Amino acid sequence: MKESADLARKIVGDNSRLGRSASDFYPTPHEATIGLILNEKFEGNIWEPACGKGDISEILKGYGYDVKSSDINDYGYGEINKDFLNTDGLFSNNYKTVDNIITNPPFNLALEFILQSKMYADKKIAMFLKTSFLEGVKRYGMFKDKKFPLKCIYQFSKRISFGKSEGTHKNGGMIAFAWFIWDKEYEGKPYINWIL
Repeated sequence: MKESADLARKIVGDNSRLGRSASDFYPTPHEATIGLILNEKFEGNIWEPACGKGDISEILKGYGYDVKSSDINDYGYGEINKDFLNTDGLFSNNYKTVDNIITNPPFNLALEFILQSKMYADKKIAMFLKTSFLEGVKRYGMFKDKKFPLKCIYQFSKRISFGKSEGTHKNGGMIAFAWFIWDKEYEGKPYINWIL
């Protein structure tokens, strides 16, 4: 019975009793960022505000993008002690405006990260989120926003696995993930596409 309850909590994302990572830190598998870049183009610079150990930033740089990286915690990469959700003292000249924001936000703060990104990005926002993020009354208004609209969702056709260390992303995970893209210039209804 206990094993069934633990499995159910894993499936729905409640890992409070299962040793959830501090600050919801789960490094983004490289194939997830590569999937984004092969499907969506970004013009101008990019800010990764929850950069962790640089997993997303390094892939973006490898594809020739100008990337600024910061994090509230010190994982040995980017500017540290930068709380993306607390603008007091955060936005130096480097951060007052940015063309694009791309990140894998802490799951429990994803809505707040999106709303904050809409205030500071000039072009696009890309968030790596659980597909189930589409659900929820609290999120409905944000999804219906026409000033910085949702353009598309790139759903992964296979499950992405978050290994505990590099090189352990071999088997699919239990939760479906997608890239959610907001584009300030987009007009029309959001659409869905797949990343194979």
